[in-house]
Amino acid sequence: MINEKDIRMIIGIIGNVLSTSIFLSHMPEFIQAYKKKSVEGVKLAPHLVLLIKCSLWVLYGLPVVHKDNILVTTSNGVGFVIQVIYVVVFWINCDEESRKDLMYICLTFEFCFVAVVYIITIWGFESSAKHTFIGVVCNVYNICIIYLFFTIDKMPESTKTFKYMPFWLSLVSFINAGIWTAYSLIYTIDIYVLISSGLETLLCTFQLLVYASSYTLGKIDVIV
Repeated sequence: MINEKDIRMIIGIIGNVLSTSIFLSHMPEFIQAYKKKSVEGVKLAPHLVLLIKCSLWVLYGLPVVHKDNILVTTSNGVGFVIQVIYVVVFWINCDEESRKDLMYICLTFEFCFVAVVYIITIWGFESSAKHTFIGVVCNVYNICIIYLFFTIDKMPESTKTFKYMPFWLSLVSFINAGIWTAYSLIYTIDIYVLISSGLETLLCTFQLLVYASSYTLGKIDVIV
């Protein structure tokens, strides 16, 4: 008979599949960049941001921090590898030394930041304090990402384009966030995954509402 723990695992596996599909959504763009040997028009910043996010959540799900969250680690571990591939492709095909220098600085900072967080989490705290510390760090970082999304990233209302927020990606992201919210509530409540996935659910809801509003007002012709 299936119990709550089994249901949680099934939901987590579904979340892994959806998360991977979202991480892979930019693959065609980087394949084109590789074929053209040019990264003109390719935005690397979101992937540098995701590198840190995935790195932090990988640690959060490790047994040394929390024994029942390995699916969080696998999901973000796959995401981390995919982001690394994107960064490598960008580096290889970038012919502007200034951009490479900036990438080097950003990656060095990211490595140092993540290394410090790992060291503090693993060796600076004992038992449940590890879970609390890295959980707070992960959520603070996620909140910063959401804040930047609303203040810096190109939004459809200001650009009148859905290039950076396609409908199907927003829809899958909404479902994925909902899946992880459910995951955080079944068998054992994980407040940190709940906060993160809950905020992402709200963000995706906002994206879909903006899309629906723009479609209704005729700012876009078809749902793509």
